[in-house]
Amino acid sequence: MNYFNKSVSIRVNSLSPLPLYFFAFLVMSGALLITSYSPPLNAQELTIDSAINKAGRQRMLTQRILKSYLLIGQNVDVDSAQRQLDQSIALFEQQLDELGEFTTDKGVTKSLDRVQRQWQQFRQRVLEEPNTKNAISIINEGDELLVSCEKVVKNLELMANSNKGKIINLSGRQRMLSQRIGMLYAAHSWGVDNREISKNLEIAIKEYDEALVRLQAAPINTKKISDALAKVASKWEFSRSGFSQMDNERYVPFIIQMTTESMLKKMNDITGMYEALGES
Repeated sequence: MNYFNKSVSIRVNSLSPLPLYFFAFLVMSGALLITSYSPPLNAQELTIDSAINKAGRQRMLTQRILKSYLLIGQNVDVDSAQRQLDQSIALFEQQLDELGEFTTDKGVTKSLDRVQRQWQQFRQRVLEEPNTKNAISIINEGDELLVSCEKVVKNLELMANSNKGKIINLSGRQRMLSQRIGMLYAAHSWGVDNREISKNLEIAIKEYDEALVRLQAAPINTKKISDALAKVASKWEFSRSGFSQMDNERYVPFIIQMTTESMLKKMNDITGMYEALGES
């Protein structure tokens, strides 16, 4: 599914000229227009490994929803952002139901109940017309929901009690971080006034770096997984240079949107590879 329109305007929140490598990156990213992340919408019978993967995807959706809300608010690629928002909400609700039917484990059930309660309020708020006055409180609600979704994944990982389950969790968390990085950048570029935004963005980038190193060293990696991770690391090293331009108040939210979409798709594919390990 293609989430991008054929004609899109790039919004640059500064009068300063941008380095040529940003435009080179935009040209290089043309392939992303036809390979952007497509969420799975078909229900499937869950195993413990696929449940960890799916619960991990819920973490990502909390940040993707926030990112879409913020992009709509600052009029960046609005049609695409609106589609992502609608699809992410639908997928979150579908997966929440599927996870609820997967197990009667008390720890998982309790954490899912908490997610359900928080989700109802959060869903209502992100469907309101975006404005900067409400942005911080909505981001905070999304972060609280993220913490609760993380608890679900941790409880499922405890059920699995396997190294494979831990790696699926770690790899799946990279999807969340890709969207969190994009969300926090979008908040910054919109002028959302909060010192925590910059601090949390730095933390998310650092966590992405560290987890990527851990994944590359995972002993269960196949050659296919190792090659895919190497490509992610190479592109990430190039892409992360764009965040340094924030110090000069030069923002390119559309390009960062494309970057984080690529990060999401690649890590989603790799997480699926980990889930499939050991299956016939």
